Amino acid sequence: MPTLRLLWFVPTPIAVVAQAASLHEGIELRAQRNPSSDAQFEALRDGEVDAVVTAMDNVMDWNLRPGPQDLRIAAQLERTTPLTLVGRRGLASLGELPQARILVDAPRNGFVVALLALAADAGLSVADLQLLPAGGVSERFDALRAGRGDATLLGPPFDAMALDAGMQSIASIQQRYPDFPGQGLVVSASAMDRLRPALRHWLTGLELARQLMSSDPGLCLDALLRAGFPPHAVAGLIAAAPRSLVPDRAGIELLVRQRQQVGLPGAQLGVDDLVDLNALPPR
Repeated sequence: MPTLRLLWFVPTPIAVVAQAASLHEGIELRAQRNPSSDAQFEALRDGEVDAVVTAMDNVMDWNLRPGPQDLRIAAQLERTTPLTLVGRRGLASLGELPQARILVDAPRNGFVVALLALAADAGLSVADLQLLPAGGVSERFDALRAGRGDATLLGPPFDAMALDAGMQSIASIQQRYPDFPGQGLVVSASAMDRLRPALRHWLTGLELARQLMSSDPGLCLDALLRAGFPPHAVAGLIAAAPRSLVPDRAGIELLVRQRQQVGLPGAQLGVDDLVDLNALPPR
């Protein structure tokens, strides 16, 4: 039986549906949660995992670091990652961010790039912002709730949990950037031949789950509720199922432009440099 070792911040809705519908039979999935994107990179670099589910922007930064330097996006697992900039009580606008401690996963890759682009559109520069690395979405939520920061980007279910706790919505990434893409599956191109059987088996199950999210949303809703997603968030998560597992070109091009806009390295690459479709099941 093929084995796939995987890291993710939280199980993605499409993977939750695939597991609930027993679409991963025949493969041993060893999936663990990780505390940060740096931890994901280090696990890939050191051969501790085969793949990670992460912000697709990460490959542009990770391939500049000492390591494999051939990391590629093998699939897109969400149409978009709904992201809300959430702040403590009293922090209500982008113009107030220079006075805020902004919790991020990493200061130059991942979802922080969308945050920096959002700030740039409001007339702010990176130098205006106090970015505090605090780890993945769960860790950032805990830090914000504990008062160790003033604002952060949160996705489901943590954005809803923060608002329920009395925090404020400052801005929506999706409203500002409709093409903003969801998380992708990232692997090393040099490991693709070895990993292809396991990856293709797993992705075949995800493709069936993707179709199920369109054809039987009731079943999917039950699966997500049982997995602990907030009731008022699950309909949006089902709607955010990817239209295809093929990484969205317009979304990746947006990520490249955002890196260029905020002056971060790695944005000289094109979509074809960042994507490897060899693990996807035949269409």
